[in-house]
Amino acid sequence: MDKKLLKSLMEVKEYPCVSILLPTHRTAPENQKNAIRLKKMVREATEKLEQELGKRDAKPLIEKIKELAAKVDISRTLDGLVLYVNKDVSKMVDIPFRVRERVIIDKTFATRDLIKGINRGTSYFVLDLSLHRARLLSCHRDHATEINENGFPMQSEFEMLELNPTDFSREKKKQIREFFNKVDKTFLANYKFESNKLVIAGVQKNLALFKEVADVKNIIYEQLEGNYETTSAHDVGKKAWELVREKNNKERHEALNEVQKALGLQKLATGISEAWRFANEGRINLLVVEEDYHVSAAEGENNNLILDISDVDEKNIMPDAVDEVAEVVLEKGGSVIFVDNGSLGKYNKIAGILRY
Repeated sequence: MDKKLLKSLMEVKEYPCVSILLPTHRTAPENQKNAIRLKKMVREATEKLEQELGKRDAKPLIEKIKELAAKVDISRTLDGLVLYVNKDVSKMVDIPFRVRERVIIDKTFATRDLIKGINRGTSYFVLDLSLHRARLLSCHRDHATEINENGFPMQSEFEMLELNPTDFSREKKKQIREFFNKVDKTFLANYKFESNKLVIAGVQKNLALFKEVADVKNIIYEQLEGNYETTSAHDVGKKAWELVREKNNKERHEALNEVQKALGLQKLATGISEAWRFANEGRINLLVVEEDYHVSAAEGENNNLILDISDVDEKNIMPDAVDEVAEVVLEKGGSVIFVDNGSLGKYNKIAGILRY
């Protein structure tokens, strides 16, 4: 998932922004249904735009949507797909988990699933390090694909023998550090904004040297020890996912514990209305949300949220207020983590840990 793209989409606040979300299939024969579903969603978006804008004003956007949809490779999708279109934007994003099918026309893009993709930890990179080369894998859960661009895989320019306890001279160590420093800088230059989770793989001494020279150490999420030079990307991905999944589960458990502690300290916002108010005041440090919690609402006076939208003009309705709250928290320097459904039942499915 691309954090840089997420940031750029979140900055757009101009009506109309069109978000088309649909679940997709990865493999045949089910992936043949992708084209049918996409065509249906484009038709629904066309009808909604014509109703809201009129046929003449809607025509340019409809053409952009159709052009973008025509570029979708139905044989290479993941589990979900999102199309984002407005007068300046035309982007498609593959999502590595099922999304709820819907067409949303609003003053902002529906980025909740992108936020979830980044923060639920299912997308990450693996940097496999050896003395002679470094390869980079892009991973969604246990599915890994080797990256063959932007300098990867990288080959060392030094002629080095296998590292062992009896052959670890000062000069050799210097060469290894130089190579790993180059690997680190190449990764950061091209992929720093796409993931906040990096798994480094290799023998223990290589991992220790890499961490010594790494410029941004806090994105190193886990380390997979062992020699994986001849291991397939598929098998490395499976081993890495075991570590990432375990740590993800631990972080979710810790987040729920933090919610309980914050309640005792009276530093907790609960329910969508409180979360909305405190998020807009910049007071939420960590927002914890159940994965499938959605609610439509409208912005009221004095930073309040209107949940009874029966008398609200459709153009003023937020299709998903949870999405909006998550965006505000991120914009104001906070974090968002998604937990299992039912985990926050007594907190009305959403809780914000306050800074003060």
